[in-house]
Amino acid sequence: MTDPAARSTAVIADAVTKFLRRYLPFAQMEEAALQYLAANLDLGYYPKGTVIIDPAQAEPRVLCIIQRGTVQVVPFNAMHGGDTQPVSLGAGECFSVSALLEKRAVMAPYTATADTFCYELPAGRFPELLNRSPVFREFATRYLTSMLQESRRQMQLDHASAAGEQQAMSRSLRSLVARGAVTCLPQTPVGEVLRRMRDSKIGSMLVVNDGGQAAGIFTRHDVLDRVALEQCNLARPISDIMTPDPLTLPAEASAYDAALLIAHRGIRHIPVCDEGRVIGVVTERDLFALQRVSVRAINQTIADAASIGGLQFAASDIRRLARSLLGQGVAAEQLTLIISTLNDALVRRVLEIEQAEFAVADIRWCWLAFGSEGRYEQSISTDQDNGLIFDAGDADPRPLRERLLPFAQAVNRDLDACGFPLCKGNIMAGNPQWCLSLGEWREQFDSWITDTDPQALLNAVIFFDFRPLHGDEAPARMLRSHLSGLAQGNSRFQHQLAQYALETRPPLGRISDFVTDDGEFNGTIDLKKSGARLFIDGARVLALATGVLHTNTAQRLRQAGLRLHMPPEEIASISDGFFFLQALRLRGQMAADSAMGAANRINPADLNEVDRRILKESFRQARKLQSRIALDYQL
Repeated sequence: MTDPAARSTAVIADAVTKFLRRYLPFAQMEEAALQYLAANLDLGYYPKGTVIIDPAQAEPRVLCIIQRGTVQVVPFNAMHGGDTQPVSLGAGECFSVSALLEKRAVMAPYTATADTFCYELPAGRFPELLNRSPVFREFATRYLTSMLQESRRQMQLDHASAAGEQQAMSRSLRSLVARGAVTCLPQTPVGEVLRRMRDSKIGSMLVVNDGGQAAGIFTRHDVLDRVALEQCNLARPISDIMTPDPLTLPAEASAYDAALLIAHRGIRHIPVCDEGRVIGVVTERDLFALQRVSVRAINQTIADAASIGGLQFAASDIRRLARSLLGQGVAAEQLTLIISTLNDALVRRVLEIEQAEFAVADIRWCWLAFGSEGRYEQSISTDQDNGLIFDAGDADPRPLRERLLPFAQAVNRDLDACGFPLCKGNIMAGNPQWCLSLGEWREQFDSWITDTDPQALLNAVIFFDFRPLHGDEAPARMLRSHLSGLAQGNSRFQHQLAQYALETRPPLGRISDFVTDDGEFNGTIDLKKSGARLFIDGARVLALATGVLHTNTAQRLRQAGLRLHMPPEEIASISDGFFFLQALRLRGQMAADSAMGAANRINPADLNEVDRRILKESFRQARKLQSRIALDYQL
């Protein structure tokens, strides 16, 4: 006869197992490990308002899995007077994982905000669970990846799609006019108007008086009712069948104003006027497309641009798209690559436009991108870092340079007009110092790598990340091959580069979580100088040591890591840490009230609990990368 107590225990364990199978990572766990977990769980009850786990505890006594109810993690800044919303956890979510893994206290209290039941695994059995379940062990050890996913989910909520559309709809109608107005006079024959509409591939014709003011409008939709069905004589003047006195809006009105007018009056086309004169038409389709800007659409806008003015609009669309994608939770790696790719297309179009104005077609030249652009890591707030390389053969390069410099300077000015500020350090192709022949660039790199002067090392770091962007790439490829061989064969230079990579240490505190700056930016961390730079410099050292030619930081880490036999999970964690810092930088740069000096800064106290934990872990990954370099180079 079956023992009733044993039968009851089996029923409870079965119910617990069924519950766990509904949630990740338990749904993917091995069956034996899941059974072990279910058999060792107790059920705890916490009335509303109870602090379940407190930072005052040296180490959590249990791993908690919420069975029913809600638990909130009070963010650090909310505990200190901030107004950020707490993070809420619900059924199936677990907490105290990283604290148990690292044998430390939790960083903030976990409080029941409703009557809550939690399945609890004693802390003493947590190591056995890790040992029995590779799936759960992967979840616990790759907790950074899991937290990154949660961070992106929260960002999606904070940057709802409506916000992106609202920003788009605030644009002026002047910026939406894609082409000049196609007009005719009132006495123009209907047949001629139809032919011009067909040839120009437009859906409407604006009828204007001698002063350029709108007198009427005729659209493709009018053709059926007023021409075909009425069997209109095509010799009649368009004034006989046009819609007279159309509703217009001034050029400085917003897209939102146009949308309201279209909605209220049931029209599809709105003539746009500047000081009374018609300058173009905005259509219902234009407004629809405005709310769904795509990479393809921006690329097409760039390709079709005939002037720098058109590219200025495209540049603003790139920034708007980036803000929208960030709000949708697109990862920083993909986002910075999208930004860099679109910016590349814009720079190429600027070069094409200006090349037609200067006599440089007979010169073999290539536009070089340095810095973040050279690494495919451009963010929103970025200045110019570029140069020119040209093939002078055995001839004196000075005459060719004199011809190229006015062209390069015009391009630099155009890029500045498109939102890429002139480089304060004058690292631009329009500077004769960085408009060099292949031979001159080789000599320049030779001197930097053999020189022990700190400025020479800094120059080598800045220019080492170059890549060809437009033009004849052969000289640039030869320079890259020359530089790689030169640097890889110079152990002293490698040692100097490693020392440079270790100059700045991660801002992790011994007592508090972070070491923040004083003075003007009191309480903040510079995520570029004290964060992203640590990964960028470290990846550059690894790439140099292993002969990796790629300039992108993540690709350097991945390719060099494989050659150095680094564990794949270590490479992934270091990359995740780098991209989280990049994501925080992008968020700050996209903030409407972000000052230029503070664009790369973050106050850790302003972050929610999830992001604070990821920030700390990201800096730990930077420290791990630096430790590897210090060991390799005995520093």
